[in-house]
Amino acid sequence: MREQTLLQKAKQNPLLDAAARVAAWPVLAAQYRQAQRQADARRAGAHDPRYEWIRSQRGRFAGQRCFVVATGPSLTMEDLDRIRGEYSFSMNSCLLAWENTAWRPDVYMIQDRYVYQKLAPLLAGDAGSQLPEIWVSGQIAAAYPVPERFRAFPLHELDHKMFHRKGWGEFRFSEDCYSCVCDGYSVTFSALQMACYMGFREIYLLGCDCNYNQPKSHFLPYGYHDPKAAVMGDKMLQAHAAFRRFAQARGVRVVNCTRGGMLEAYPRIPLEEIV
Repeated sequence: MREQTLLQKAKQNPLLDAAARVAAWPVLAAQYRQAQRQADARRAGAHDPRYEWIRSQRGRFAGQRCFVVATGPSLTMEDLDRIRGEYSFSMNSCLLAWENTAWRPDVYMIQDRYVYQKLAPLLAGDAGSQLPEIWVSGQIAAAYPVPERFRAFPLHELDHKMFHRKGWGEFRFSEDCYSCVCDGYSVTFSALQMACYMGFREIYLLGCDCNYNQPKSHFLPYGYHDPKAAVMGDKMLQAHAAFRRFAQARGVRVVNCTRGGMLEAYPRIPLEEIV
């Protein structure tokens, strides 16, 4: 975890950030190679008990639709109430909304270790007990003593810790989520890949603003702010353009129901016209 602490602190300063990534490069490159070897082995049929549960999810909801609910500032409690009864994925700070809505996502996902540090007490308490499914990245499962009912997914961070600037970095996604789930600079992409793997053919995005250049960057604040959030917004827009191509090639329709925001990779339809 030492190299992760170094990188997290260095994010405050672009020069320190670049220097930290150079210093940590051998470790990060080794992590990349190991993640790729493990993904290739699972793809070739290797048994991995940490992720075996994922195989049972393939095609479970063939041809159906779902919602992927991000936590951008445009999201409202009324939006959440409107999609009650629809199958939905959500993430991170959505569980702060429980006092104001009866909606609960069918699947809750979290992959960033720093975000998990902030939300772990809630996830281990009453708020977490109201979530039917909690899926965490393998990195979180390896770093923290997570409750037994949490399920880990094999997040492949690609080269995203080595290249942290706009215009750099690898963008690809996985058809086989038992093999790996590829990072897209946001847990939203892990949810999108899992939705495709589970057979959903219509995916509606909510609260996916991709705009961090404003005073309010999240639906509900929870005390965590990534000092490189503005750069990450640009990266996410690149990743969405890549995911649009991935989804189209597989016959998956992605629609953006977000109110405003910067994301224009997918067609927009107001939520009120969907539900």
